[in-house]
Amino acid sequence: MIFRPTLLKVSNDRLAVYGNNGSSTSSRIEIELRPVAYPILKWAGGKQWLAAAARHLVPPLWNGRYYEPFVGGGSFFFAIGPEVATLSDKNQELITTYKAVREDPEAVIRLLRTYPYNKKFYYQLRARSPRVPHAIAARLLYLNKTCWNGLYRVNREGKFNTPFGKFKNPTICNSDRLLTASRLLQTISLNSDDFGDIVSSVESKDFVYFDPPYVTGHQNNGFLKYNRQLFSWNDQERLAKLAIQLANLHVNVLVSNADHPAVIELYKGFNYYRIRRQSLIGGQEGSRGKISEALLSSYPLLEIKTEVIQ
Repeated sequence: MIFRPTLLKVSNDRLAVYGNNGSSTSSRIEIELRPVAYPILKWAGGKQWLAAAARHLVPPLWNGRYYEPFVGGGSFFFAIGPEVATLSDKNQELITTYKAVREDPEAVIRLLRTYPYNKKFYYQLRARSPRVPHAIAARLLYLNKTCWNGLYRVNREGKFNTPFGKFKNPTICNSDRLLTASRLLQTISLNSDDFGDIVSSVESKDFVYFDPPYVTGHQNNGFLKYNRQLFSWNDQERLAKLAIQLANLHVNVLVSNADHPAVIELYKGFNYYRIRRQSLIGGQEGSRGKISEALLSSYPLLEIKTEVIQ
């Protein structure tokens, strides 16, 4: 099936909107509203590139609770700064880190400031398994800021195994961001449950943002092969079914996903937008190109109507 979505292009602090036929339907829009806050972690598949536009993508007149079952680095959450929200991720270490930052950011900051940036210490810390929350948080933050390409990766035993990254002067402890994150997380519920369980209490007019794990670089025959370890096709189908059920209950739903026909076809009745951006993943800058991802919503984004999946 051929889909003709509205095309959005994100670059730094600008957003361009194009019609279904690729022609420009409006002049380039400058994003005037900056994110409320910035994430404290780099995260593969994170939406920091979308953060500048996030506050323009929320439902109009929305004033309910915010739900994000695949929070990861939390770029979208920090960008809009909702007062009431439920955040979740299957990565228990990540959720423990957010809880520690929320409850005792000073302890996390103090410990991080004692960590030197060198290869020997990196591998010593990587081998540790701290049990105190602020130490778990400090370890994850340090490894995240100093590992290769900021990539969180574990082996079959669940042990973090990303190698040491070579940086000129990495910011290991950004105390301002940590303190701001702590403030924003004070009234937020943090969980590590299945995405279906997380939204079981959603009410009409709430806002749910689904950003499941997926790889964008294998859009054709390799799509299922490269994504099944991250998020199986059964999970994709279950997610789409849940998103449609929520939309039928008048819940505001936004989904970012791989821009692949098989995925798009799952979201019957949803608005379809193709968002194009510069890839941030790749060992060499020359290997980083422009990639497309899909935004699927139960409401028109930016009040711009687009193709509705039939």
